[in-house]
Amino acid sequence: MKSWLSSHQLILSEQYNNATLPHAILISGVSGSGKLELAQWLVQLLNCKQPSQSVESKEVILQACGHCKSCLLLNSNTFPDHLNLIAQKNSLGIDDVRHANSFLQKTAYLGQFKTVLIENAQTMTQAAMNALLKTLEEPSDNSIIILLTNDIEILLPTIISRCRVLNIRPAVGKDLILQLKEQDRKNGEVSAEAHSLSSDPFVNLTQLPELTDAAINEAFKVFKECYIGYLCYQQGESQLLQYLLNNEHALRWLEQITVNLHRDYFLDKIDNEHKNTLNAELLNNLYKVIINGCKVIKSYTQANKQFVCEQLIMAISDVVEQSKVEANCNASV
Repeated sequence: MKSWLSSHQLILSEQYNNATLPHAILISGVSGSGKLELAQWLVQLLNCKQPSQSVESKEVILQACGHCKSCLLLNSNTFPDHLNLIAQKNSLGIDDVRHANSFLQKTAYLGQFKTVLIENAQTMTQAAMNALLKTLEEPSDNSIIILLTNDIEILLPTIISRCRVLNIRPAVGKDLILQLKEQDRKNGEVSAEAHSLSSDPFVNLTQLPELTDAAINEAFKVFKECYIGYLCYQQGESQLLQYLLNNEHALRWLEQITVNLHRDYFLDKIDNEHKNTLNAELLNNLYKVIINGCKVIKSYTQANKQFVCEQLIMAISDVVEQSKVEANCNASV
């Protein structure tokens, strides 16, 4: 369990003991922050027959026993009183939410609670959110809904207001690296990703996936090379498009790399080979184009992602071409 989750575990453990748990909990945080880890801990605790106490940092945190009938069924994904609501397509539709609503109306078979976990709640359609809202307004007895999101602003304000919101906010910069190293030390592991960025004072929460997963970190390096190659040499357009379509982190990486390049330009850290191409005006215009593209995809869960990504790459290409034209004009003056 990530160290920054313990404070949330402590509060939820106290509410469990005092029978004051809210009927709806919304866990918000960037990818890799531990939202799912915290939610699964709570689901296991709620359905365990004999929770035990563990002492961490002199505070009592409850844990599922892991060996009672309920725990074993949960671990095998056959527990009848819990539902993982997962989108069958790119978004969660009204039928998905209606299924969850119907599930919560039924009496628990084995446990005290009926629990529903909704991952990627931001992918719910407008109709699905409205259907969920009715259940949040009139919850059934002993039912708990846990929603996870990495973009809380997409959710309806009325849904947010009816949930207990837990914002997962790890440290940033050097403090984040120190926390990850300490976690590795406790687990007897060595995270090459965390160590490789230990000298970067701008490390932030959005980079958690790269910091904690070797495969994602390697994919990020390949994507960065592809993106910079496209900007400087107009090569690898189809590869870049495939990344944007198939990698959940690619749009974030596009924005992150552009910002970092902009910072490196002013810190005089861009290598001489790329320095003339990757100038401040180009990077600033690229950032505006990327932000607009990301906004379209985030704002409309049913948007045609391929069309938007193709338009985004065309817009990036136009910015690069315009920068070349201006550079040639300035050189000829």
